Order: sequence, then C-alpha cells, then structure tokens
Amino acid sequence: MATTKTPKSILKKSSSYPAAATTSSKEERDRGLALYHARLIQSRKDIELEILLSTETLIDYPLASSLYDASNPSPADAKAFKDFLRPFQPSDYDALIVERNINDHCGYTLCPKPRVRETGGGKYRVIGTRGRAKDFRVVEKEELEKWCSDACARRALYVRVQLSESPAWEREAAQSLIKIDLLDEPKSEDDSVAEELGQLHLSGEEEQEKKQNTANLALERGDQGRAAHHGLVDVKIQEKEVQRSAEPPSLDEDDLSGRLDTMHLTLEGHTPSFGSRRERRDDEEEADTDWKI
Repeated sequence: MATTKTPKSILKKSSSYPAAATTSSKEERDRGLALYHARLIQSRKDIELEILLSTETLIDYPLASSLYDASNPSPADAKAFKDFLRPFQPSDYDALIVERNINDHCGYTLCPKPRVRETGGGKYRVIGTRGRAKDFRVVEKEELEKWCSDACARRALYVRVQLSESPAWEREAAQSLIKIDLLDEPKSEDDSVAEELGQLHLSGEEEQEKKQNTANLALERGDQGRAAHHGLVDVKIQEKEVQRSAEPPSLDEDDLSGRLDTMHLTLEGHTPSFGSRRERRDDEEEADTDWKI
C-alpha cells in the first residue's frame, strides 16, 4: 500500500533575524538624523547667545583712556571690536546702535562721546543749508540723534556695509576669513598694494568693455573699414548743391482773397464746409428735373 506524503511547500520560511536587523538599522538612521538637527539647533542657539553677550560688552566701549578718540581708537579696542563683530548681521549691528543710544552713547562703538540731543519738536530736520547747500537734505530727527557727529555716522555705516547678510550659522566655516576694516584705520603695505592691483584690474576690464561696446555699436550701424575696428565712424557732411536760385514764397491776389474770405471759418487749420453737401444735392435734383413731364 502506498503511503501518502505531505506536499512540501515551495515558499521560503521567513526568519525573524533579518526583520530585526532592518528595524534596528532604521532606528539608528532616524536617531542619527535627529541628533544632526539637534546639533544644528544647538549651534544656532550658541551663536545667538554669543551675539547677545558681544552686544552687552560693546555697549560700554571704548575701554581705553581719554588719550584715544573715534578717529584714533585704541588698538586693543579696535581689535576686540572687529573680533566681536564677526558673527554679526546688519540687523544685529543696528540693535547694538540702539542699545548704545539707550545708554546715551554715540552709535559708533569706538567713540567715547555721548550722542547729540536735538532741541525742538518735529520729526524731520533740514541740514546743509549753509554755503552753496551742496549737502542739503532732509533727515529724521531720530537718525541725527544716533551719533555725536556726521563723522561718526560715516564710520559706523562704513563698518555696517562690511557685515554679511547671511546668518552666522550658515557661514560658520568662513568666520576666520571675515575681515572688517575701520574707516580711519591705517592700511598696511600689503593691503595698499592689493587695493592698487584691484583698481588696475578693474580699470583694464572697464577699458576693454568700453572698446567692445563701441565695436558692437559700430557693427550694428553697419560701419565698414578701419573705422569700425577702432570704434570710429566716418561721417562726412556735404552741403547740398542748389541748381536754381532761391525764391521767396508768394501768394497770388486771387488766392490771397480766397484765403481771407474763409480764414474766419478755419478751425485749427481745417476749414469746414457748412451746407456745401446740401447745396450740391439740391443743385443735382434741379438738374435732374428735365426728364420729368
């Protein structure tokens, strides 16, 4: 008698070990991603705290004695000021100016003088009215009260335009490359040479661009020959030859009388024909009555 055998399944038996390994790998990946974002948030908070502490420190600047002023600041104060400003954005620098004004200090950090107080009411002030009034402008009163003088305002704005608009946590790797200059700071020989080379490079590019634009303009005009290559256009002005003698304009007596008769009817150079169409139609009807019996 034949024995019946149980059919063997062709499906592979699943094991619990690979599933457990997959679950563990996903959890580690999620944990690593969460830690990455947590570090970014913590780094951002640390930089914001650094900016806040730097602002509190710079409120009481300068720390040097009265031997120095805004045009000639102390080297130690100037170096610390530039180091503190590395993570700053323009908005953070504006907040520093406001905090210094609250304490009646000049908005420029390296200035030991107090800010000015404008007398009188009104929101605006008119300045630059003396002499030829070349500096004439209308400025808000609050803007004038931020500084002790226009010189300090220029010094502060000169520093502000060098600050980066991007947040410090996005440019953290480039913090060491940021360099801030002061308006009254003497430049070293290396900086002066680099600036002169940059000006020469820019001047050469501007001259080349000017020549190229001139050549393109000559090409659009259709100029040919040597003048087009040098950006010059050969223009020759010749007087027109007159074959007959010039005669002054004149009007006949009949034409002049006709113009005088209709001149009072002219409206902006146009003479309307009042009743002319009706009279012409009546004349045509009278002319056509010959065929009637």
